[in-house]
Amino acid sequence: MRGFYHKIWLRLYGQWVLYYIQKERSFEYAGIRVQVPPGVFHPGLFFSTTIFIDFLQSIDFHGKNVLDIGTGSGLLALFAAKQGARTTALDINPLAVATCRKNAISNRLPIQVVESDLFDQLPTGTTYDYLIVNPPYFKASPKDHAARAFFAGENLEYFDKLFQQIPSFTHINTKIWMILSGECDLKMIHQKAEANGLEHKVLFEKTKWGKQMLIVEYLSCSGTG
Repeated sequence: MRGFYHKIWLRLYGQWVLYYIQKERSFEYAGIRVQVPPGVFHPGLFFSTTIFIDFLQSIDFHGKNVLDIGTGSGLLALFAAKQGARTTALDINPLAVATCRKNAISNRLPIQVVESDLFDQLPTGTTYDYLIVNPPYFKASPKDHAARAFFAGENLEYFDKLFQQIPSFTHINTKIWMILSGECDLKMIHQKAEANGLEHKVLFEKTKWGKQMLIVEYLSCSGTG
């Protein structure tokens, strides 16, 4: 019976979310306020961003080069910048890029924002101390830029490209952290990482409203970045 009411609640919540995101909204977390227009992933309506920030609270970002991949509203990138990181944020969605830039200005935090399909538009030879990734992880082809925040392709092709490109932008001590849902195909994602020389380790788990979220660290199988 409890499971039945849980499913009903999640269905009602999903319907409310669809209504709520039709207008631009503001959201504040960890002392950072962002504006989120329709078409940009809302960090307060889905649990991944705030759970990720809770995990990152204990990390010393001061003076580190941080790359936020798939930044959306920019909340993760802004959090790292607030902690003293030299932060770059990227997103394939032009609206997300514009939104992140506006939120950086309103929060008076210096970050570089790049419109890019993963690493495509980043300067070659650039390496980062931390890669933080809140990726799409559901199996479906995205129909537009907004859908790219959720859908990673029929066979999770997003992760093929991500893991293929990562070695060119990391060094031996780079930390690669990603938040994933227990509902996605974790086995396939990890297999794609291993095919590109990356092992995985779960660092943090949290269940909220019956949804399991995991922070996963990816490491070079050879021990070199």
